[in-house]
Amino acid sequence: MSAPRGYRIERMSRARLALAAGQNLASRRHLMYGLVEADLTIPRHLLRAHRERTGERLSLTAYVVTCLATALAEYPELNAFRRGRSLVFLDEVIIEVLVERRIDGQPAVGYLPIRHANATSLRDIHDQIRASQASTDKTIAGQRWLELVPAFVAPLLMTWMQRSIGWGLRLGVAGVNNVGTANAAGWGLSPGAGTLGITLGGIAPRPRLVDGQLVEREIAHLTVTVDHDVVDGAPAARFTARLLELLAAGDSVREAIAAP
Repeated sequence: MSAPRGYRIERMSRARLALAAGQNLASRRHLMYGLVEADLTIPRHLLRAHRERTGERLSLTAYVVTCLATALAEYPELNAFRRGRSLVFLDEVIIEVLVERRIDGQPAVGYLPIRHANATSLRDIHDQIRASQASTDKTIAGQRWLELVPAFVAPLLMTWMQRSIGWGLRLGVAGVNNVGTANAAGWGLSPGAGTLGITLGGIAPRPRLVDGQLVEREIAHLTVTVDHDVVDGAPAARFTARLLELLAAGDSVREAIAAP
């Protein structure tokens, strides 16, 4: 049936409905937001130089994942989730990457779990992200169960998944979402599904004092989202400070471009 003139109606895909249900659940949690600025001058310079030399465009998102995984391994109290009156602490560091795709003509967000992320190289993470982006599957891994249940059941299943140890062991508690664009300032506010969420917003040149000299640096607007039921403000602040140090250093980029 054709839509009336002046607008059109398009039925939401199951992937879009699942995203909406997940956001609705996340909005009920007790979250802390940190809006911080991350100096990415060194890693972005290294990535550009590598691209100019080899033609290979390594993923900035993969770099953020390596830094987050290292920080999470150093602060294991954040690698946990609430299950009723208990906290469940995970041994393995798993970082979920939000991957944008299109399914049936509609935008969809998939969750790509990077397992043993603190022991996985930037290049390996880069390859996993690119493979997920290029996938032609009609359903997204981790969301295939949506094809088997009515849409109204999805929120109930997601509530159960949030408290499930099995799903925690499969997907982890931390995620990275890169919504940023170059030369555009601004933070992205997204609650995320787990205990810890990192949203990479706009990246733009900004003046900064370095060794008493005013210089231009590439500054990313980073949103850190933490479940306050699991982590208090002070340890979350210490974790964030360490994450910013790792992001500024560029170590995993050096390792990636030095590898044969």
